[in-house]
Amino acid sequence: MTLLKPKYWLLLVLLCSFSSVFSQSAKDEKKAKQAMNTFLDAEKNKMLDNYPEAIKLYEKTLDIDKEYDPAMYELGRLYILQQKYTEALFWVEKAYKIDDSNKWYALILIDLYRNNYQIPEAIAVYEHLLVNEPNNTDYLLSISGLYTVSEDFKKAIESIEKIEGIDGISEKTRLQMNKLYMQNGEPKEAIEVMIELSDAFPNEEKYCSMVAELYMQQQKTDKALEWYEKVIKINPDNPYIKITLADFYAKKDDLSTAYNYLKEGYSNPNLDIDTKIQVLATYMNSNRQRSIQKERAYELVDILATTHPDSYKARTIYGELLFNDSLYQEAAREFEAVIKMDSSNFITWNQLLYALGMEDDHQKVANFSSRAIELFPEQEFPYYVNALANFRLEDTKAAIATLEQGLYFVSNQDLAEQFYMLLGDAYHTEANTKKAYENYDNCLRINPDNSFVLNNYAYYLSLENKDLDKAREMALKAIELDPNENNLDTYGWILYLLEDYQEALKYISQSIDITKEPSAVVLEHLGDVYMAMGNTKEARSNWKKAKKAGGDAKILNEKLKQK
Repeated sequence: MTLLKPKYWLLLVLLCSFSSVFSQSAKDEKKAKQAMNTFLDAEKNKMLDNYPEAIKLYEKTLDIDKEYDPAMYELGRLYILQQKYTEALFWVEKAYKIDDSNKWYALILIDLYRNNYQIPEAIAVYEHLLVNEPNNTDYLLSISGLYTVSEDFKKAIESIEKIEGIDGISEKTRLQMNKLYMQNGEPKEAIEVMIELSDAFPNEEKYCSMVAELYMQQQKTDKALEWYEKVIKINPDNPYIKITLADFYAKKDDLSTAYNYLKEGYSNPNLDIDTKIQVLATYMNSNRQRSIQKERAYELVDILATTHPDSYKARTIYGELLFNDSLYQEAAREFEAVIKMDSSNFITWNQLLYALGMEDDHQKVANFSSRAIELFPEQEFPYYVNALANFRLEDTKAAIATLEQGLYFVSNQDLAEQFYMLLGDAYHTEANTKKAYENYDNCLRINPDNSFVLNNYAYYLSLENKDLDKAREMALKAIELDPNENNLDTYGWILYLLEDYQEALKYISQSIDITKEPSAVVLEHLGDVYMAMGNTKEARSNWKKAKKAGGDAKILNEKLKQK
């Protein structure tokens, strides 16, 4: 047997070893290539929105190479799209553990931790990111928010301070620090950071206002006043600070100073009208406690209208002020001016119609309500006021037409009751008793206790000497609801027609007793009752009184001729 020489043996060993390494390297390269190709196929399917196939291919990639972290990351992203956050968190966490230097892994993992309320874990990832990027202000701001959620206000503030160390003092950072100090129960420090902001920008008046407001919240009014005065020093024409100071002095019950500041603010055209109206409404709705007197309200509204002559809002609020003081004619004038500027607001039309109605200006109500119906055909109120105005103008046909048209739009039962009541009266005026009674019945179905309709319905039946038992029941209910002179007379008159003279005398006498100046109709009725009872003297006496009160002379003279 021949032995190999040592140097040749060593060479053989080296050659065998090299062959083994070369074989393993080739195997790894093949595996890596296969994993890469599978991953790329998964990416193609993802781009084509074929997510189920993409997921299968990402998983196949991981079957080939269990440490292939890009596939883990992409799996996580797909599961997020499908709102499967537990699966997403599993895969992104695995990817991050393999490569915690990849900031994209880190950022998506933070979002998943936040979504899962794992705040400490999210903070830990941000802290790792900041090791590599300590000056990344986005990271610092976000981690400050997470510290705040964890109620670690000290670290939250420290993060904001680091931002300021990089970018300098800013309104954004100071407002955040102010909020954090207030949440941590440190109002003194909260105010201090805002003072530093004001010192950094000495010509910025709004920061002075912020400091003043903070002092007001702490009820340190003297300190607040110092900072309000700084605002005026920076900008003497600032109208908003004048309104603020007006409120400040009003709270201190110094109404004279408050009003002076208020006038200065109102006189400034740069203060928007909406703010002025809001302030005035606050004063007007506070029962005038620590507020302006009524005459001052008028003065302010006058300033408002003068400063903003082309604003319909100023005329509107002036009209409302007049209306509330029952100055309906003046209020209507303002509302008319408003609708000339802007006719699109139905509320203003409503107020105008109310104001004109309170003044009994029936012709104007009829005219304006007709225009309102044209502009707002589905609004029910203009139909009613238009019909009522026409009825009072004795144009009953127009009233009936409007009411019948408007009934289609009525949804409010209280208003429907008024519609039917007025329709009943209008049809009766037109001698259409059938339609009149139909509408009275409709009205009483909505409100069986409408004493006005009960009385009229009963009286009209009595004039026809028709359905007297029904008339008596309605008239009795009317006096139970409202024992006024008209209702008492109606009931008494129906009893007379039913030949219950003693009871008729009782109720008609009551009607006269509660009336300072009895009507000719009631006096005539009383005379008729006395005549039916055989008391000619009292009958003639009351007929004479009825004639003197304006009753039908021809009929009464005929009765007086009776023996």
